[in-house]
Amino acid sequence: MNLAELTGRYRHRRTARIVEIDAAGQRREVTHAELAEAVDERVARLRTAGVGPGDVVGIRAGNSIDWVVWDLAVLARGAVLQAFGDETTIDAGFADRHGLALLVDGDRVHQTGRRPHPVGEIPPDLHSLVYSSGTSGTLKGLRISRAGTEYVISRFVDAFAVTPADRHLIFLPLANYQQRLSVYCCLWVGADLVLAPYQRVFTAIRQEQPTFVIAPPVFYDAARHLHARSAAGTPLPEFLGGRMRFMITGMAPISRATLDAFWAGGVRLLEAYGMTESGMIAWNTADAHRVGTVGRLIDPDAVEFRPDGELLIRRPAPLSLGYFDVPAEVAGETFRPDGTIVTGDYGRLDSDGFLTLVGRKKDVITLGNGRKVHPAEIEARFTGVPGVADLIVVPTRSHRLGAIVTPTADTPEQRTAVRDGVERVNAGLPSHERLAAVAFSATPLRGDPRFLTANLKLSRTAAADWFADHVGAGDPADSARVAVDAPAQAGSA
Repeated sequence: MNLAELTGRYRHRRTARIVEIDAAGQRREVTHAELAEAVDERVARLRTAGVGPGDVVGIRAGNSIDWVVWDLAVLARGAVLQAFGDETTIDAGFADRHGLALLVDGDRVHQTGRRPHPVGEIPPDLHSLVYSSGTSGTLKGLRISRAGTEYVISRFVDAFAVTPADRHLIFLPLANYQQRLSVYCCLWVGADLVLAPYQRVFTAIRQEQPTFVIAPPVFYDAARHLHARSAAGTPLPEFLGGRMRFMITGMAPISRATLDAFWAGGVRLLEAYGMTESGMIAWNTADAHRVGTVGRLIDPDAVEFRPDGELLIRRPAPLSLGYFDVPAEVAGETFRPDGTIVTGDYGRLDSDGFLTLVGRKKDVITLGNGRKVHPAEIEARFTGVPGVADLIVVPTRSHRLGAIVTPTADTPEQRTAVRDGVERVNAGLPSHERLAAVAFSATPLRGDPRFLTANLKLSRTAAADWFADHVGAGDPADSARVAVDAPAQAGSA
């Protein structure tokens, strides 16, 4: 894959299409050839505005064909696109502070005076400037590499055999760089692309019949529950449009129950693992997969495991060249001078080379006795308890372990059964792995926007704060006997 050749690849295709569905359900589509004409017009507009190589164009807008046109036009002009999320506040001095030559704010375009960009001199390999948030929700600016972009797309096309017969659906914001990788991939191979809002994603899947989707776990949890609740008589593949070749999940841990439901229903739900900093690190494929792992390493020689299991990445073409708008000492924790990228993730390989992620370094809970535990490992101990639909392990104020549990049925009887089940599991665990307190939420926090980052990852900090507000310290003498309700309903798709 070569970004410099991208326009030439899609310019003459008159059957491949991009479809846009807006929040009202209105549908618009253009062929790749028509897209190229729109990009040519936008390139001329950029040229007239004096935007050239090395300039930075900012964009804050909802997903649309026009967003894609701006992206491709900036690429063709040799400039750099800086993508801002919807949460970004645009004020009078915004463009000047960010050193933008042009700012696209929804339907409005603002030409500005040039000022030095905060990243300093634009390196030749810089493709884009994006923001990424981890489980903490804190945004970090990332300088995206052309070579890293081309490498990830090339490996993806080969690993998943993407062809012009494919049709891909995107519902996460295009400001999230993973979605733009998918756009470039479809344009490169000549596959159809569908842009749909999250509020209409399930209708779009049934109507547009994509062949593959990439989404966070919260989407698959919602799909499983929606299918069970409203379409149980319909086979899962048909519920998902009838043409789905595979679905990919990552960005956060997914429940084994959801994975098993998709595979049992005849749909390949493949876990993958990557970071915007490094690019993709491991993935399951149709030909090589193991449920419950994130797959085999894409570049085994580029991955090193520290003695404690933390993954380090060092490859010739990482997806990111480094951070911007981030203090040097913070950036240095991830991007080392020797080119190593510190993932902050713990994992282990099995004998067949499949990677299991144990947890995030920042999520490790330090108990009162000094023991350190990974919440994901503790969650795995309890998710088999009958009646548990979702379980999130958090620290208590007294430095023990607590859990927020969503029962399969929110009744007093079910809660009692869950508490009894937790006590049974507790009895067989070492003391440092036992739950000291349980809080009940009628709806899953993983589906509540208040507890999710912009990329729909669970914010464990927000979950821990909620637990502390409703339970407090968590008395170990009342093991698994604390029970309170979440006061608000979770958001739904």
